[in-house]
Amino acid sequence: MSRYALTVTLDDGRFERLFWDALRLSATIVGPLGARALAALALRVVSRSERGYTKTIYRVARHTSSQSPDLVHLPEHWSSASPLVRVRRLGLSLDLDLRDNLQRVLYYAGTYEPDVIRFIELELRRGDLFVDIGAHIGVHALSAARRLRELGGGQVIAFEPAHDSATKIRRAAARNHLDVTVVETALSDAPGTAELRTDPDYGLDDAGVRSQYGSGEVVQQISLKPFDAWADEVGLPRLDLVKIDVEGAEPRVFEGMRRSLARLRPRALVVELKATTLERAGTDGSALRQLLHDCGYEPFGKPLLFHNQVFRRSQSGPS
Repeated sequence: MSRYALTVTLDDGRFERLFWDALRLSATIVGPLGARALAALALRVVSRSERGYTKTIYRVARHTSSQSPDLVHLPEHWSSASPLVRVRRLGLSLDLDLRDNLQRVLYYAGTYEPDVIRFIELELRRGDLFVDIGAHIGVHALSAARRLRELGGGQVIAFEPAHDSATKIRRAAARNHLDVTVVETALSDAPGTAELRTDPDYGLDDAGVRSQYGSGEVVQQISLKPFDAWADEVGLPRLDLVKIDVEGAEPRVFEGMRRSLARLRPRALVVELKATTLERAGTDGSALRQLLHDCGYEPFGKPLLFHNQVFRRSQSGPS
């Protein structure tokens, strides 16, 4: 777990409990949709702090009651009743499905992985090429595209193999007048195909936890391609910043982009290092760090929210 979970006490004081109990009672008057709108207003305020955001994750996400029994949890039916909503979050007009934990957190907290988004926005420079590998619904890719537009231009490429999620990115990019190229394939160390499966601990609609290593239902067959092969096909001219979150497949992705890392030398990589997903894929964080070391990248600074780590190119790295 991150430095946040280690420092945040996941319980509610007396006044917090009184507030949330009163809000839950308000649902008898305004209904579940009205109550969740009120909850979102309140949580967007408290989520501006690290402590508040972390508590919001546990307050609204599924399967967290046992981990935080002293925290008031929002009733499930507030989110599951009419779960498809169009809202403005992160300065973007987005269609969200509140049955998906990531989208649920974004709806209530007003942001998702704020440290990661903040790092990306501060790191980007005019003309940069940003690649989002495992883009899901495009929270990071769309935020990067918006920032590059503010800076005067740049390019965003989002790799997302799930057809429904890739479609969401394209629609959101068009609605927000942003330039995002969506590549509907999964990256790996060799070409081929794989099954994209759900996590049985979550619902079919929870797109953020689908993976090649899941044991739930098969969502779709996906194509696999090494990043190096794709870069050769399109004649990729530069690569400045990479974010990757692929539920345990990170080592295979980096094996398939060794040549591109050496040739294009991106300034920074933002990598999810999540023990449970890496273990499911038959590897661990130390092996992934060693692989990145071999590619010329070293951890930089403290981990970002929960499982994300920035890696920068070392001075002594491969040329």
